[in-house]
Amino acid sequence: MDLHQKFDEERLPSIDSFESTLTGSGISDEDYRQAQTLRNYFNLKNMGEYHDLYVKCDVLQLADVFENFRKLCQHYYGLDCVHLFTTPGLAWQSSLKMADQPLELVTNINMHMFVEKGIRGGISVITKRFSQANNKYLPNFDASKSIKHIIYLDCNNLYGASMVESLPYGGFQWFSADVTLDWIQSIPQDRSDGYIFEVDLKYPEELHDLHNDYPLAPEKMDIKFEDLSEFSKAVLNGMKYTPSTKRCLQKIVCP
Repeated sequence: MDLHQKFDEERLPSIDSFESTLTGSGISDEDYRQAQTLRNYFNLKNMGEYHDLYVKCDVLQLADVFENFRKLCQHYYGLDCVHLFTTPGLAWQSSLKMADQPLELVTNINMHMFVEKGIRGGISVITKRFSQANNKYLPNFDASKSIKHIIYLDCNNLYGASMVESLPYGGFQWFSADVTLDWIQSIPQDRSDGYIFEVDLKYPEELHDLHNDYPLAPEKMDIKFEDLSEFSKAVLNGMKYTPSTKRCLQKIVCP
């Protein structure tokens, strides 16, 4: 349905006219017969009415599934999911309600900023812009060059894995005792109270290749234009910004 005039067509297009842009293939004879049956059963006069029926069925089925999901949330958690923006938000509210664990509100601005500056997140994928494999499974394999494979690795449930660990909930206070590396390393993993340290971390160069796929302890910093590669600078300079986008980016990367 790439033209508005097609909505006025009174006949169902031939089976060859149906193609999925997702799979790049057509439909089966059974699917085509089903389409003909629906058209005749509902006495559809043109493709516009067929389109409207399809959209109506799609929306009603989705609404039915979502209403059932609302009932499940209300039954098991006593929460109505339509009052939350995201499923992680729903999971968070559900855990708070079911665990019945009071959370202390941090009112000390210095404590708040101390914790906020240490937060790291959003690291889901680190890839190179271009990589070319060279191995015996490729038609252009060059035996004179080093063997190279491209492997996609995926780590699932990073968020869930962190949420099942021991998490702070209260009793926040500044720690004034002398802190040494030996003392930090002697803290038991199963201790009932925990600590948050601000440290100068050294990342030995011999670990860089080993951790190249997923570096630990990433630095939290604002990326400036001069920090970008020449390619990234050229891409940014060649983009056409709207005034609002320009205002958003000018403090970050725009020259």
